[in-house]
Amino acid sequence: MNTVIKFTLLILCVVMTPDLVSGQSDNKKHNILFISIDDFRPKINSYGESKMITPNIDKLASEGLQFNNAFTNIAVCGASRASIMTGIRPSQDRFNDYTSRASVDAPNAITLNQLFKENGYETISYGKIYHFPDDTQEYWTDSDGGAHQADYQDPKAQERKRNGEKGSHGPKGPAFEYPEVDDYAYNDGKITKRALDKMKDLKDENKPFFMAVGYVSPHLPFIQPKKYWDMYDHQEIELADNAYQPKNSPFIAMHAQHDSAELRNMYLDIPSEGLLSDEMSRNLVHGYYASVSYMDVLIGDLIKGLDDLGLRDNTTIILWSDHGFFLGEHGFWCKHSTFYEAIKIPFIISSPNFVKNQTTDSFTELVDVYPTLCELAGIKPPKYIQGKSLIPVMENPSFTLKDEIYTRYKEGEAVVDKNYSYTEFFRGKKYLGNMLYDLNADLKQNTDISKLPEYKDLVQMYSSKLKTMRDFVNQDPVEAIED
Repeated sequence: MNTVIKFTLLILCVVMTPDLVSGQSDNKKHNILFISIDDFRPKINSYGESKMITPNIDKLASEGLQFNNAFTNIAVCGASRASIMTGIRPSQDRFNDYTSRASVDAPNAITLNQLFKENGYETISYGKIYHFPDDTQEYWTDSDGGAHQADYQDPKAQERKRNGEKGSHGPKGPAFEYPEVDDYAYNDGKITKRALDKMKDLKDENKPFFMAVGYVSPHLPFIQPKKYWDMYDHQEIELADNAYQPKNSPFIAMHAQHDSAELRNMYLDIPSEGLLSDEMSRNLVHGYYASVSYMDVLIGDLIKGLDDLGLRDNTTIILWSDHGFFLGEHGFWCKHSTFYEAIKIPFIISSPNFVKNQTTDSFTELVDVYPTLCELAGIKPPKYIQGKSLIPVMENPSFTLKDEIYTRYKEGEAVVDKNYSYTEFFRGKKYLGNMLYDLNADLKQNTDISKLPEYKDLVQMYSSKLKTMRDFVNQDPVEAIED
């Protein structure tokens, strides 16, 4: 292994002692409530989205620490989830699409559920944690059958799907619905009830737990009880004001890499190409907002159950999303990109004995979750873990843990800091282009400045950073640390 890679590995890998963090009893294991939300960009009140109705997540933020600069390491579900559960960064050949499995791409890794189970925890998985429910399933002490998002409750929607045309993943159904049903009619409601019942059992049995609850909302299709749709005035739903290709952006960033295929190939009434109509766009945004508010209520039920059982004082709640989501920006829907909308996520930690009602601008990535939870629980993580524990930030929100993050999607790999977002595109070793955005002057990323001569040195600097990271992540992390 060359010197540069070893140095990078030393910086990125955090090896912590098994000592318990401040305030934790030596004889009582610390519980973890691990709440995953699919396709969730930070469109909630606590992140400045005043039109969103999310009182429960806002309250959770007030009871803990909100990270304002949190990012996924890859904007696709299977890969992102395998990465967070192993503490290993994605690469061109590992964790690179929705079909990724931790057990296949990193067979020598110790997953979070495995590590906690081996340290005496009840490990529970309800809903969507891994993309595939059977991925490392043997390390859950209790699990259900995973996520079922398209569980339409409107008979008309059910009929349309039965008789609908075939898409890339079977019969197409509507992209949204809002029937008169109760909160627990949908699968996300069912897993909430299941988790609440399990909490009672765990309290009675006095067992420490790592409980992972994975909400599929607000993933497509946008389905929720009608009362959540009615929270928003349809005519006041605002559409993206930049539904166009960024000026000077490379072809691969706009077409070869991202084509909104998930929406176009799986749902009815969606054109196969081109911009959506304003009315369909407004329906989709409306559905997304309503799904977020529905999911917010379920999370409120989950946390209230934890409080009512007297478990909150010994439980850390961590709320995260696998990636963000486009709502028409640049003409895109869904994720699958390195643009801000796809990579930036909400991220909140509420933990006993740490700061409350605080925010931090320190950059963080999902790969940082693994070492953080280990330190909270007093468990020594594997030496190859590639993130950094967030405990210093939880103790002091002004602490800067890192100044930049790295993310990718298929051909694209990006470095993002407080000033710029820079992406390079490769197919194998073949260079395909780049793009650079000034986040202070152009947060919506509407003008690519990478080809302007005054930014030549800056492009070279970021390109060098990406090469160092590329060399690092393309290794097998377990083997590399043993060298």
